[in-house]
Amino acid sequence: MKNQIILWLSSLIIVFLIGYVKNVTSKDYPITGTFGIEGKKVSYKLDKLSFDKTSYKNIIISDSEGVEGKLVWIKNQIQYETEFQKIERGLSGEIPELEPGQQIKYKIILTYLDKIFEIPEKDYVTLTFWGYIPSPVNIINFILLYGGLLMSVRCGLELFNNNKNLKKYIVIVCIFFITLTILIHPLYNSYKFGAINKKIPNILELLEPFYLVIMLLWVIGAVIIFNKKYVSIVTIFISSTTILLYFLL
Repeated sequence: MKNQIILWLSSLIIVFLIGYVKNVTSKDYPITGTFGIEGKKVSYKLDKLSFDKTSYKNIIISDSEGVEGKLVWIKNQIQYETEFQKIERGLSGEIPELEPGQQIKYKIILTYLDKIFEIPEKDYVTLTFWGYIPSPVNIINFILLYGGLLMSVRCGLELFNNNKNLKKYIVIVCIFFITLTILIHPLYNSYKFGAINKKIPNILELLEPFYLVIMLLWVIGAVIIFNKKYVSIVTIFISSTTILLYFLL
């Protein structure tokens, strides 16, 4: 029992670290920061992806009452400006939504008395718009992806438990990734690409190639392992390959 608890906790920690490293090293990770104005904090976040239902909303959190600003954004080489509106403890500005897949470049310009703060200072951030994805679809997609990763890691660690539950865990992994690849992620992408009730999406838009490869790896691996051939080698290979492919997503 103690050994099982250690293996499950180890799996959870490994998957948490994998998810954290993946997110913070992603090219789509938001630009965030905090700086001070006369001893008071001003915090900002510039997103690189927008899944908002209507317009993209940017919020500045500020303890200083005198901070004002605007969003400067470029679409089709034409520059636009949107003034920030004061809200409780900060500012809020909006950029009208675009069609899924379209991009703009934008930055934040804040002013305080005679001081001007450009964020980023010498460049713009690229923002890509995608369709709004309902929370239930997002949550199920998340659970299946990270549940599959968790069980993949757990299969690898089951080698330290003499593979007692390996076959059961492999069946669970296959269920997770088959459901994710064939059912849920295509639905997720249908919303992402704005296809619901509007158009019939391309099959290549619906299916995620990396998920498809991971699913096939586990199905083929399950057949080999259930035939009791190269159990340890195959398990280590597909578990580590799954993690590698996740980082390539």
